[in-house]
Amino acid sequence: MPAARFLSSYHWTKEQKDFGGYSAISLAPDGGGFVMLSDRAHLIEGTIFRHQGRIIGVRSTELSKLEIPEDLFDEEPTRDTEGLARDAKGQLYISLESDNRVLRRGTDGAWSALPSHPAIDDLPNNRGLEALAIDHDGTLYALPEMSDGLRAPFPVYRYRESAGWDQPMAITRSKGFLPVGADIGPDGRLYVLERGFGGFGFVSRVRRFALENGTTAEGETLMISETRQHDNLEGLSVWGAEDGSLRLTMVSDDNFRFFQKTEIVEYAVSI
Repeated sequence: MPAARFLSSYHWTKEQKDFGGYSAISLAPDGGGFVMLSDRAHLIEGTIFRHQGRIIGVRSTELSKLEIPEDLFDEEPTRDTEGLARDAKGQLYISLESDNRVLRRGTDGAWSALPSHPAIDDLPNNRGLEALAIDHDGTLYALPEMSDGLRAPFPVYRYRESAGWDQPMAITRSKGFLPVGADIGPDGRLYVLERGFGGFGFVSRVRRFALENGTTAEGETLMISETRQHDNLEGLSVWGAEDGSLRLTMVSDDNFRFFQKTEIVEYAVSI
């Protein structure tokens, strides 16, 4: 197993209403600037500061509510915004877990809905599209939180502007882990953050996959946390460090509960 090396964990606090509940993160290529999405349809942007490879601080803007037209939602538009991806043009893609659709914010700020797909439309309520990732060509990948059974693989859906949605591959399901976050790394591979429960708390796992059509891939396991080592990690962003290694930056969803926390966690892994 290519061992991911733990670097640091940072407990982030901010005195602002609706702070927390972060389900996705997208970092700039150098790992500094970020945008995060909460499951209550808020965005927050900022910069992560590090010293000798460890996170030492975060500076951010105020929270901003996503100004999405109501006619793009079937459900209450302030809930269940889960996945986030940002393309090279600066367009944002947001997945709605309970509404089973993906919305796009163009560079002009206008929102639109991507075309639907029968398999995505049929995903169960609150178990829909949980994770988004986008490659350098603008191809979007989406994973649901659930599969068809305890041993059934998770479908990996793909959206291309010229071809629409299809399902080129799937990833195996094992040990009770469910996908909650994803990213395409600088190496062109798919990284998936998964969450499990260890009886007394959360367990996190990250796997890496080659994007190969027609496969059901097991992938490489890069890290498995100890139970309660981290909070409820849901967002993942992968970027390249100056030393040639990759960084896995993850953020936790505190569910707006006093006994949980917003935690930013980083690991290093070799390419």
